[in-house]
Amino acid sequence: MHITNFQGQPVVELQNGPSRALVSPAHGARLLRWSVGDWEVVRWPATADWSKPQKVRGGNPVLFPFIARSFHDNKIGFWKSPDGAVRPAPMHGFARDSAFSIVAADEASVEMRLEANDTSRAVYPFDFRFEVVLRLGGDALEVVYRVTNTGKDPLPWSAGHHFYLGIPASERAAWRLELPCRHWASQDFSTGEIQLRDPTTAVDVLSNPDWIDRLHVQPDLDRIRLAHGASGRAISFKDTSPQSGSWYCATTWTEKPDSDFFCVEPWSALPNAAANGLGLQTTPPGESREIACQILARHG
Repeated sequence: MHITNFQGQPVVELQNGPSRALVSPAHGARLLRWSVGDWEVVRWPATADWSKPQKVRGGNPVLFPFIARSFHDNKIGFWKSPDGAVRPAPMHGFARDSAFSIVAADEASVEMRLEANDTSRAVYPFDFRFEVVLRLGGDALEVVYRVTNTGKDPLPWSAGHHFYLGIPASERAAWRLELPCRHWASQDFSTGEIQLRDPTTAVDVLSNPDWIDRLHVQPDLDRIRLAHGASGRAISFKDTSPQSGSWYCATTWTEKPDSDFFCVEPWSALPNAAANGLGLQTTPPGESREIACQILARHG
């Protein structure tokens, strides 16, 4: 394992041939940057504000134990736990704001761990062990999530990714995304309800604003592909989970018309899953569940 200084922060540097990644266990086990040669596939901004890392538009924030916005009685930011208590539900969960410990590492991989503590129990009253494993290939990055129920009660959870792909706004019209799925969906931000509709196409250029905040329900993860015709660059995804169907949703998003990133986000559930159950996992006491995905970045 190699520790390097990046923007004034000690981070883990992984390398496998031309593939290089920077990871910060102290900032939510966050992948900061992944490059293959001179291609920054997952980007990190040069002017990142490390005093507010959850606000930085870059890397891959780890989403756990609930994804996106949760609601209870039409109030955003709350959920009702199985014991009947209404508790706060931070946007995208608390893992991205938590310090992980390093369990194991070598030149091309790192395994990090977060365990239940007093802070997590205040919003999520369960005992758990959540492990994040990153593995680099020469042109691939695999991320494994492993959730273990260390308590006595069933453990409800969802987990997801928020990959900030380094696609400049000026290039969006030249990139095409293929993302086949069963349904398109959106969330009503006043009630939390999920609204389903039939997809009309599986392929379009990234400059189409309809991609923004679209939930792709039951996607075919192995067929998700972004391609840039002029350069021959392509980014594709692969479900490497032990069991099929682990990724219930893939979300597409960018922030502004001039943002120099585009996000494709495999999620194990839909937003507000604690209330609607759509993709929600429930792990029995003493058991573990693992979900994983891989990104491949190739020239031609």
